[in-house]
Parts: sequence; C-alpha cells; structure tokens
Amino acid sequence: MEYASEQQMLLSSGSFTGRRPLQQLGSDYLSATATGRQPLCGNREGWGPMSPFRYDFTPCFIDVWIAIVAVGGLVLGLGSVWFLRKKKPIATGVKDLPFFLKQSLLAAFIADVVAQLVIQFINYGPIAFGDFRVWTTVLTIASGCVIFAIQWLEQSRLRYAHGVVLFYWLLLIIASVVKLRSLVSQQLYAKSLPYFIVYCVGTGLAVGVFLIEWLWPRNTRDSRYDAIEEEEEECPMEYASVFSCLTFDWMTPLMRRGYKIFLTENDLWGLAKQDQTKRTGSAFDDAWQKELKYRPNKPSLWIAMFRAYGGPYMVAAIFKSINDVTQYIQPQLLRFLIAFVASYQTQRPQPVVQGAAIAFAMFACATLQTTMVHQYFQRAFEAGMRIKGGLASAIYRKSLKLSNEGRASKTTGDIVNYMAVDAQRLQDLTQWAQQAWSAPFQIIICMVSLYNLVGWSMLAGVAVMIIMMPVQGFTAKLMKSMQKKQMKNKDARSRLINEIINNMKAIKLYAWGQAFMNKLNHVRNDQELKNLRKIGATQAVANFTWSSAPFFVSCSTFTVFVLTQDRPLTTDIVFPALALFNLLTFPLAVLPMVITSIVEATVAVGRITDFLCAEELQSDAVTIGPAPQAYGEESVIIRRGTFSWDRHEDRLALKDIDFTAYKGQLTCIVGRVGSGKSSLLQSMLGDLYKVAGTAEIRGTVAYASQQTWILNATVKENIVFFYRYDSDFYEKTIKACSLVDDFAQLPDGDETVVGERGISLSGGQKARVSLARAVYARADIYLLDDVLSAVDSHVGKHIMENVLGPRGLLSSKTRVLATNAIAVLQQASYITLLKDGQVVEKGTYRELSAMGGSVSEMLRTAGQDGNGSGSGSSSGSASETSTVIEAPVDSQTKEEIEESQERVPELAPIKAGASAPSKPRSSSMATLRRASTASFRGPRGKLTDEEIAGNSRSRQTKEFIEQGKVKWSVYGEYARENNLVAVAFYLFTLLTSQAASMGGSVWLKEWSEANQKTGLNKNIGMFIGIYFAFGIGSSLLNVAQTLILWIFCSIEASRKLHERMANAIFRSPMSFFDTTPTGRILNRFSSDIYKVDEVLARSFNQLFVNAAKSSFTLVIISVTVPAFTALIIPLGLMYYWIQRYYLRTSRELKRLDSVSRSPIYAHFQESLGGVSTIRAFRQQDRFELENEWRVDANLKAYFPSVSANRWLAVRLEFIGAFVILAAAGFVVIAKAGGSPLGPGMVGLSMSYALQITGALNWIVRQTVEVETNIVAVERVLEYARLPSEAPEIIPNKRAPVAWPSKGELDFVNYSTRYREGLDLVLKNINLDIKSHEKIGVVGRTGAGKSSLTLALFRLIEPATGHIDIDNLDTSSIGLLDLRRRLAIIPQDAALFEGSVRDNLDPAHVHDDTELWSVLDHARLKDHVASMDGGLEAQINEGDAQAVSKTGFHRRTTWEGCPYVGVRLPAVIHENGMTCRRASVSGASWNPMCIRDPPSSLNPASDAGHADIVFLGSNLSQGQRQLVNLARAMLTPSNILVLDEATAAVDIETDAMIQRTLRSPLFANKTIITVAHRLNTILDSDRVVVLDKGEVAEFDTPSALFKKQGLFYNLMQQAGLEVE
Repeated sequence: MEYASEQQMLLSSGSFTGRRPLQQLGSDYLSATATGRQPLCGNREGWGPMSPFRYDFTPCFIDVWIAIVAVGGLVLGLGSVWFLRKKKPIATGVKDLPFFLKQSLLAAFIADVVAQLVIQFINYGPIAFGDFRVWTTVLTIASGCVIFAIQWLEQSRLRYAHGVVLFYWLLLIIASVVKLRSLVSQQLYAKSLPYFIVYCVGTGLAVGVFLIEWLWPRNTRDSRYDAIEEEEEECPMEYASVFSCLTFDWMTPLMRRGYKIFLTENDLWGLAKQDQTKRTGSAFDDAWQKELKYRPNKPSLWIAMFRAYGGPYMVAAIFKSINDVTQYIQPQLLRFLIAFVASYQTQRPQPVVQGAAIAFAMFACATLQTTMVHQYFQRAFEAGMRIKGGLASAIYRKSLKLSNEGRASKTTGDIVNYMAVDAQRLQDLTQWAQQAWSAPFQIIICMVSLYNLVGWSMLAGVAVMIIMMPVQGFTAKLMKSMQKKQMKNKDARSRLINEIINNMKAIKLYAWGQAFMNKLNHVRNDQELKNLRKIGATQAVANFTWSSAPFFVSCSTFTVFVLTQDRPLTTDIVFPALALFNLLTFPLAVLPMVITSIVEATVAVGRITDFLCAEELQSDAVTIGPAPQAYGEESVIIRRGTFSWDRHEDRLALKDIDFTAYKGQLTCIVGRVGSGKSSLLQSMLGDLYKVAGTAEIRGTVAYASQQTWILNATVKENIVFFYRYDSDFYEKTIKACSLVDDFAQLPDGDETVVGERGISLSGGQKARVSLARAVYARADIYLLDDVLSAVDSHVGKHIMENVLGPRGLLSSKTRVLATNAIAVLQQASYITLLKDGQVVEKGTYRELSAMGGSVSEMLRTAGQDGNGSGSGSSSGSASETSTVIEAPVDSQTKEEIEESQERVPELAPIKAGASAPSKPRSSSMATLRRASTASFRGPRGKLTDEEIAGNSRSRQTKEFIEQGKVKWSVYGEYARENNLVAVAFYLFTLLTSQAASMGGSVWLKEWSEANQKTGLNKNIGMFIGIYFAFGIGSSLLNVAQTLILWIFCSIEASRKLHERMANAIFRSPMSFFDTTPTGRILNRFSSDIYKVDEVLARSFNQLFVNAAKSSFTLVIISVTVPAFTALIIPLGLMYYWIQRYYLRTSRELKRLDSVSRSPIYAHFQESLGGVSTIRAFRQQDRFELENEWRVDANLKAYFPSVSANRWLAVRLEFIGAFVILAAAGFVVIAKAGGSPLGPGMVGLSMSYALQITGALNWIVRQTVEVETNIVAVERVLEYARLPSEAPEIIPNKRAPVAWPSKGELDFVNYSTRYREGLDLVLKNINLDIKSHEKIGVVGRTGAGKSSLTLALFRLIEPATGHIDIDNLDTSSIGLLDLRRRLAIIPQDAALFEGSVRDNLDPAHVHDDTELWSVLDHARLKDHVASMDGGLEAQINEGDAQAVSKTGFHRRTTWEGCPYVGVRLPAVIHENGMTCRRASVSGASWNPMCIRDPPSSLNPASDAGHADIVFLGSNLSQGQRQLVNLARAMLTPSNILVLDEATAAVDIETDAMIQRTLRSPLFANKTIITVAHRLNTILDSDRVVVLDKGEVAEFDTPSALFKKQGLFYNLMQQAGLEVE
C-alpha cells in the first residue's frame, strides 16, 4: 500500500512543468545540513542524480549542468579574449545602442547572480564554502565577466557574434530552464520567493542578452574590404556567426534573390580568400615541390593533396564521428519509448515527463545529427573544390612546360581530360573518402547495440554480412572493368565527334555525311550502349545484394534468436533492432561505392601523377642573354648544335648546326618540305631537346608559327596579345601587315570576334594577324615560320617591303624567316639551306646563286635566275595596297631620340635593280620600345563585355541558357523516347516492391505482439517463412525494377536522343559551326549525353523510390496516431514551399555552374594549341592567370550551388526531426490520455518515422537532380531541332545520271552572305564559264575567292540570283546530288583518323584498283605501298589540328629502330620506311622495323632519313594535299575546283601537282583554280579578278595584262609578266 502511494507521489511530481499540489516532498534547493552530507553537497538528498522523493534531479545535481557551461565559458572564453586581443580592430566597429543595451543587460545579469550568491550564503551558513551549489554560482559570475570582456572586444574586432558567446548563452539558458523546472517541482516559490524571483529575473536577462547578441543585425561592412567589394561582393560566409554557419542561414539572401529573379553571374558572391585558385594552386604547388624533393622517383599525389588541403578535411572527420554516434542513439531512445508505452499496460506506468523527455531527446538527437552531418559535407565539398582548383591550376601550368616526349603520348583531348575528368573524380572522392573509416565504425557501433538487444544472436547477422561482402566486392570489380571500357568507348566517340566537327567543311564538300554518321553509330550503338546495357544488368545484381543484405541480416538474427533464446521476441526488441538494421543499410550500401570511388580516384591519381611527372622542356636548351645594342651584333647563336625531338631516341632532328643571326639583318632558312626548317626555329625557342652544342638567344622573342594560332577573341586582342595598347604603333603595325583593307571588310573591323581556330578569317588574314601579333610585341628577335606562304603574292611583297625588308618596321631587329618563297631571298642579308637536318649551304644571295649549288638550282626551278628581274626589282613601285609609312623628318619620336643617344648606326638600305628615289627617312624603329604588358583585369572577353559589344555582329552567339522551370513537354518527350509501356511496368514493380517491404514489417509487428501475449515464441516456422517470403519478394521486384529502368527505358531513350542530335549536327549549315565553338558542341555530346546515359535514370529511380517510401510512412504514422494527420497539410505546405524556394535558386546555380565550366576547357584547349607561341612570347604567367580566373568564375557558381544543398537539407531535416517529435509527442499525449495504443504499433510507426528525415530530404534532392539533369535532355533536344540545310535529296528533282556532262557554269546575278545579318560577300556575280575551260580566280585576300567555291557547293546559299551547271539550277536539286557530282581540292587538307582507304573513300564504294590508280596519279602510290598495310595503313590524325599548330613535327634522321610515341599500328615515313608495333609487353612497345624503300628514291640522298610527324601529321603538309588531289580524282566529275590547293607546299611539289593537273587526265574537265601564286594560273583560258566581292575583270590573262587594271597591278607586285 505504502509502495502504491509512493508511486502516486512520483507520478504527480512527474508532470511536464513540475507543477503539483502543495506538499513537502524531500528537501529543496536552499536547504543545507551539516550531518550525513556527501562530499561537496550539503543537501540531505545527496548527489542523486534522481531524487528519491520527487520525479526530479536532486538539489545538488541540478547545478552540474550550469557548472559545466560556466567552466566551458571560462576556459574557452579566456582563449577567445587572448585571440581577440591579437586581432586588429576594424574600422566599422562602432559601439552603438544595441551594444550598450547588451552590455547593460549582461552587467545586470552578473549583479543578479551575485544576489543569488548572497541568498545562498545566508541560507547555507557555515557549510557554504564547501558546497558545490555556491561554487557553481561563483563560476557563473566569473564566466559572466569573461563573456563581458569578449562582447566588449568583439564589437571592434569581429564582424559577427562570437561563437563561444552564442553557445555559452544558449547552453546556459537550457541548463537554467532545466533547473527552473526543478525549483518549481521543489515548490521553492512557496518557500523562498525572493530567491525564486531573483533566479527567474536572471534567466530572463540571459535570454535578453542572447537574443540581442544573436539576432540584432550588425554593420558587417569592413572598410578594409571596400576596394575589393567594388569589383565583387564578398561572400557572407566570411562574416557569418556560428549559428548562421550551422544552419547555413548566410545562404538565405541568395536563396531569396533566386526565388524572386533568375540569377545571373552578376548575382554571385566572390570566393572566400582561401578558396581562390591562386591560393589553392600555390598551396598544391608547394606541397608537390616538397614531394618531389623528398621522393623524387615516386612522388605521391595523395600526400601532396593531403598536405595542401588536409587540415579542414580532418576537422570534417570530427563532425562525421559525432553524427555517427548520434544516429545510433535513436534506436536506444525508441526502445525507451516502447518501454514507456508498454508500462501503461502494467501496474507501474512511467511519468509523463519521462515520455516527453524521450520525445525531446529524439528531436535533439535528430537535430544534432543534421547539423553535424552537414558541417561534415560542407567541409568535404570545400576540400573537393580546393583540390579541383589546385589541380586545374597545376595541370594547366604543367601543360605549358611539357616537352615533345612528354606531349608525345598525350593528345590534347587526353590532357583536357586530366582537368575535366580526373580532377573531377578526385573532387568527388572527398564526399566518399571519409566513409572508408566511417562505414566500418558505424557497423561496429551497430553490432554493439545489437548485442545489447539480442545477445549473441547478432553473430548470425555478422555472418550473413561477411558472406555478402565478397559478392558485393565481385560486382564492384565487374562494374569497374566495365566502367573502364565505357571510358574508352566514350573517348573514342568524343574523338570521332571532335574530328567530325573540326572537319565538317570537308565532310560537307565531299558529301561524306552518311559515311561518318554510320561510323559514329557503330561506336555509339555497337560499343558504348552495348556495354552500358551490361553495366545496367550488373547494377541490378548489385542492387539486389545490397537491398537484400539488411533483410537477410534481420531474418537470420531473428531466426537464431527465437531458436536459441528463452526470451520471447517482443516489440521492444524487434523495432529497435529493425531501426538498427535500417541504419545498417547505409554503411553497407556505401562501402562498395566508396571502394569504387577510391579505385576510380586511384586511377585518376595515377594518370595525373604521370602527367605531372612527364618530362618538361630542357631548361638549358637555350640560354637567354641581354639584348644586343649595336647593329650587326650577334643575337641568335647556335654552335655545333645537335637537336632531337625526343631525348630517348638516337634519331636527330638537326645535326651539327652552326647558325648565327645578327641584329638588323634578315636571315632566310630554305629547304625542301621536311628538311628541318621549322625544327631549326623551334630549336631556337627551346622546344627541341639539345643533344650537343650551345644555343643562345639575346633579347626577347616574337614568333609566328606556320600553322597560325588564333585566339578566340577579337582581332585586336589577337594582335595586342596582352601587351599595353599603344594606338600609334598599333596603326603602324596593321598598315605594315596590310590589314587595313581587311578590317574595312570585317563586320566589326578589328573588334570582330574571331571564332575558335580563327573561323571568321581567311587563311591569309590569319597569317597576317599572326605576323602583326609578332610585330606588335616589339621584340628583339623575330622567328617567322613561313608566314608568307598563305598570303597572296602582292601582299607578300607589301609585307616584305614594310615589315621584313631593309626599310620595313623591323629593319632594326633580328629577323629569321623560314620560307619557300624565292622572291624573298634577294632581300635577305643571309641565306641558310637545310637538307636532312643539316646545313648544306650558307652565304649571301649573290654568293649562293653564283656558286651553282642547291640554292641556284632552286632558283632555276622557280623560273628565276640569280640576276633576273626578281620581285626585288620593283621595290620602288608602291601599289595602292602597299602602304608606305612616312613621317616628316622633324617629328622625331621618343624612340628615335633614344636611338640617337644610343648611337646605333643605321644600315643603308640595300637596293636591288633600279634605286628607289630617296625618301625622307621613315620614322625609324631602330630600337622600338619594347611592348609592356598590360595589367591583368580578369579574363579576355570581360574586356569587351556582351553589353558594350552588344551591337557587334561577329560576336559568337552566347550559349543559350534556358531559364526557369524545365517545361513539362521535355519530360513528356523523354518519357516517349523511353517507351511508355516500359515506364508503366517500371512504376508497377516499384510500388509492389515497396509494399512487400512494408508488409514484412507489419508481419513482424503481428509476430512480436503474438509473442508478447503468450510470453513464448510460438509457430516459429510459419512466422519466419512468411517474413522471408516478403523480404525476398521485395528484393526480386527491386531487381526487375532496375533492369526495366536501365535496359528498356533509359538506354533506349539515350540511343534515340543521341541519334537525333547527331543527325541534326550533320545537317546543320556551315554558319552554325562558324558561330558555335567546338567546345560547346562537344559539351553536348560528352557531358549532356553522359547525364542522359547514366545519371538521369538513377535520379528518377531515387526520386520515385523515396516518394513511395515517404507516402507509406505517413500512412502508417497516421494510422497509429490519427492526430498526426492534422500536421500533414501544414508540414506538406512548408515542405513544398522550402522546396520551390530552393528549386528555383538551385536550378539557376547549377546552370551557371555548367555554363561557366566550358570556358575553362575551351581556354585550356586553345592554350594547348598555341603552346609554342605562348612560350615564345614568354606569356605563360598571363595565360595561367587567365586559367585561374576562369576556374574561379566556375567555383563562384559551384560553391553556392553546393551550399544551397546544405541550406535545403538542414531545413528539411529539421522538418523531419519535427515529424519525429510530433509522432513521439502524440504517442506520449495519447498514452497520458488513456489511449489503448499498443507498443507494437508505436514501434512500427516510430521505426519508419526515424527514416522519414532521409526520405524527405532525398525527394527534394532528387527532384532537383532530375530537374537539373533533365536540362541535359532539353539541351540535346535543342540541338536535335537545329535548323537544317536544304534537303540532301529532292525525290522528284534528281539530277540526270551523267550530269554535269559538259561542265558549263553560269553565275546569274549571284549574291550571297555567310549568314543572316552579315554583309554580302559576293555581289551580283555574272560569269559564264564554257565547257572544259580552265579558269583562274585571283584577288586580294578577303576579296571573296573562297566564297565563290563555297557558293558552288552551296555551303552558303544565294541571297539573290542562282548558279546553273549545264543549264540546271543548282538550288533546285538536293545537296547530296550536287556535292557528289563536283570535285574539289580544298584549302585545308583534312585527314581523319583511320586507314588510308577511309581517308580516300570513307563510304567504301570504290575498289582497290581505282584507289591505287588515283594514288599513282597523285604521286603517292609508292609511298602508300611502302606503308605497313598499304591501303589499310593507319593515319592517326588524332590531334593534327592542335598538334601541328604547336609545330610538333618530328623530323628525324634514321638511325636504328625508332620508338614512335604515336598510338597507331603503322607510322608513315616519307621514304617508305615503315615502323610497326609488334607485341605489346607491359607498358612499353616493342617496335619492329621493316625497311622497304621504293625504287623511285635516290638511295644516296634519301634512304638515310625518315620523316615522321607527330600524331598523324605523319604525312607532311604537301603529302596531305596530294591525298586531297587523289580524293578529287575519285569523284567522277567534269568540274574540278582548286581552292588555293598548293599554298602550303614547296615549289617542287607544287610543280608536280601542276603537271598532274595539266595531264590528259584533266583535259576534259572544267577547272576553276583559286590562286595565291599567280604563276599557277597564267596558262588559264580566262581569269576572274575579284575585288570586294564583285567581278572586277574577266578575260584572258594576256588581255587583262594589256588592260593595265587590277590584274596588271597584281602581276607587277608579284614581279611576273605575261609572255
């Protein structure tokens, strides 16, 4: 009886607030006794912690919490004071009203606690000094004073509330509230009202201080940052308080802005200093240098990254461990809650406050878990971001230093991949790496918790897990090998697409679209997607193993438990165990992913390490000295120089070179194609490996390469090339390089944006822009690689006079020119002839022509003898195009004054032939002031912002970014591509799988409740059997669901989408490729297609699975506690609102992230193409800065987009925690109200409620993933709907079979433009060309010569008029019919990766006899016959565009067996020697050499050398033109167009081609020749002279010459006459 009344008292004092009827129960807080006391506690209830009289803590124990907070405040506070004292005050730290209010309240609080102390002394009497309660109050006063100091200092030194202060107040308030409940329970308000009031006031003051400190807005501007802020807004994270950091509240302003408007890059904040690429790059650099110092042979990239970025990442580990421990407390709390419910079915129900405490503890646990896990994620993402920035910077820097060997095995695509793919892998790893220790740690905690629940039965579960591990390991391994294969397939497809886009013009001219489409479909469908299907099937097996693992574990554990133990399997065991098994799913599922991720990252680390350790340029290949001052001083000196393209081989590029160039002189290097001219120039730049001898360069260098390299920027930016803009000199430069007229024709003058690879400029214009860039740099030494070959002869002459010649702009400089142009030689001070990489002859023009050696032979071949009237003779006849720069004598420039002070003798001009009349001295450039570098203001393109250049017509179209919600039609179209029946089937399996899994849990509830009633384990077989059936059924349905999703839905859709997009690209007009950078198209085919292939299906799946899970959970909670339904709608609305808020912002941020990514790679690719030029101009730092700027621009979007995820998750998980609190709270209220709710139902609903947080979070996350990735579908569809060219075939308008039989051409009032909105490039052309006529087309660069050929092939469509061929209007027939019937030898020799046969005849319609016959006529038969495989020999064009730009030719002398750093089965040599890769052992290749020189070669002169050019420039430029000639002969056409076809070949090859064209083979064809070299068209029947897009003259050459018009001028400038 006594026991029952005691129980009743405990229950009555166990209310939530502690209120109860007045009655003395035990002692109170202010009572003290000297007898029977415990150490430091003068209260008779002792240390407790629970009071024996009330449901409450004992009076001594309630102070423990406050004491802990006070001690924490003291210790951490003193540290903070010391830290703040060291910090510099900031200007804005004004002490304002809130500051004084806060400090006054704090002073009042301290006074209040002193008052409490006084009351304690009065009440405790003599034992006060030995009582813990008194010391707690003293500690509180002390800590209050320390906090006062911090609050005083932080005002002037911090821009945010100090973390220690905020946590001190928060925890103090919580501890005070707990103590307040105890004081109420002790009824102190009745016994000692003064103390109770003082205590309550103190607590109120603490709340006041806390609220002001936390919520009152501060002036966060720091005047020290104002300068920065003008440029970009500072990231608020830098001055966010600790609570703001924990809840990601600093993101809210951006989220709000993103909700109201569409975000643009201007809305983004700047990066925090520690995240800027400049910082991360140098941190990585320091760490990597240390690695190289300590481990020169095997540096570890892992250690370097850890050293550079490991600190904050280790802090993340602490957050992670707290999160892991916290989440395993939840099942224990669930066990207490079930016990609480069950206690109401016994005689001893537990007090309500205990239930409430459990519910709040669950809530607190969930909240703590949320904060910790997201702090961990944020740190992980930041580390990833830093790694990405640091590596991007390191890879870029390295790529500028690579030597030829280092570059040999790596194509541009590979190197871009290191930055795009491998660095990304390492960035992704940061999210997973910590799981490597965390997952096992979680498994261990889980096992310990299970042991506490079910004893040794849990070993059955462990055994199952151990069995599952190797299965998962095996599937992971299988996946890895497939993924590797997938990467290879993806690379192959990317390479093919890159090649197709780069050579689209050739593909259209030759009508090869279908052939290449088939090639692409083969790679895509038969290799890539086939492998992807296998990946899908393996994925299904993997899903089965890990979705069934927790079920097998629970099933085996429960089975063993009921069979071995005497206890019944009841609800308080089953549901906590189930919750633990559910928690176990994550570490088990994540382990294989972690392993995969680590393996992928290890591969990436290996690749990047190889790259970072690749060989760099020889640092001492060339020594750089001070610039020479006087004329005639040596400025380039090579002594006994022997150079090789590859330091590991014996074959040499140049042997025993002795070469000197002098200040003020023009030195010409001549020789046949492949003799080593370019190599010699590159050896001066230090690009070649110096085997022996010395090379010295004195002064700065400017370089113009043979393959012009143009930046994707305005023409002006290309010429100024990062130097300071000097308008006077700029004008002189463009006049001298004869660009003035071209600028007049370009749509925006020199502000015209040159597309990628110089798309909007003609070949000659590119060459002159490249030359102008060199001139503008005002260097001391000019190395010019055949800059005159691409320009018309009269322009060449103008350039000779005004730039290179003795009176040119550069007359005072050292000029070294590699050339095939004979006309130039007369003006040269010195000539060096190379043959097979050796100097054969050298001397002045007169000496060499008199000597009768190879040079004089060359002159004879070119039809000029040594003293004839060469082009030099007309140096005085200035044409209207050659602008002579004159300046009055008196207007001396600053440069000239300096020059006269330096007393530089001026060379008398060397006059050839008639002396020119003496002119006033042109403003001399004897010592041009060196160009000074402009200061860096952000990347190119920022200089001419879209707004400023809004009206410019040439600017590339900015990538179209869809804004706002992705339209439903996109989802609809995607579903249709997926096959709707399959989608319906998928949804059905998904729902049944979820229902089966839920059924298993409900069955467990039935079983445990049955056991609870009987107290025994009955019908074991039946219960276990049905449970097993549910579990296995659910897992098998899961497999079916995955298989349907991958094989029938996703892959099918991506196949169709890719095909549609590829078709659209092939059918797009050329104008699309002119205005769209390659990178952008490639991006659609690589990253967007990757998302459609692999990411999108996974996101959809996650979304649907979690949506199903959450719906089932809400139903179960509502069935258990119907009151919960009242919360579903408000919670749902809140949830929806947060989600929409987030979606808008996140979507735009992700879009900004992906759009800002392509410029990084575009710039990288561009730089790789011009490495030689960048190094020659010594502009590496500038380009590195540009790269850093672009990476930062991307990270500026990436960082908020990641933080937005955290912002969302914290809020959603808080809703989830609230769901847990509500579910548990309603259970407690229901039980207190006498509801008959059973523990089984509570256990079931709570074990699901604990999972809801994750599920709800995943739904939003996956909604966003889906929305973000469906953008890829949207982008693919956008390209699939591109406007297309005219139809390929018009069925009822086919051309006659033999058309064009005559080959007559009529241009009738023909005008055309490149694309809408541009000026006409051809205007009112009227030409009538007879059958079999040979027509020459001449005119200045940019006059519209090439446009004429494009018009003929309808690459550009007429604006007015039409073209008739054999009286058939070409616009009326299909493009395929037209292009197949015309033959062309285009200006750019495009070769494709593949065999010789593929290059001649990609559609494989001709037989071998035809192919050998055309090769014979093209003088290539012997060469191809000697190659390994003949017609099947591989031409690996790989990167010909990019690589040949950098001059990666390999001119070598044959000695022994070559190792060829090119990925191709056969390598082509010029003399027919072939190198073949035999057995591949390990990583090294074992080349095998076959020697089979064709008989036609002169063994004495040629057999000793081979000519291999890197990456399939293994056919020299001349030979590539011959391949084009062979292609033209294969086309059965009576019309042949030559578009400047021989511009790039040497004189001998040119003569050979001309002979072929004049042979009987071509006698019956109409031939239209667009010419640079006028001598090639002098025997034409008639000549068309174009000027500014109009026909200026059209007649026979002799008639035009007599007429003395434009043609006569051009002939005069070229120094030619008509016989």
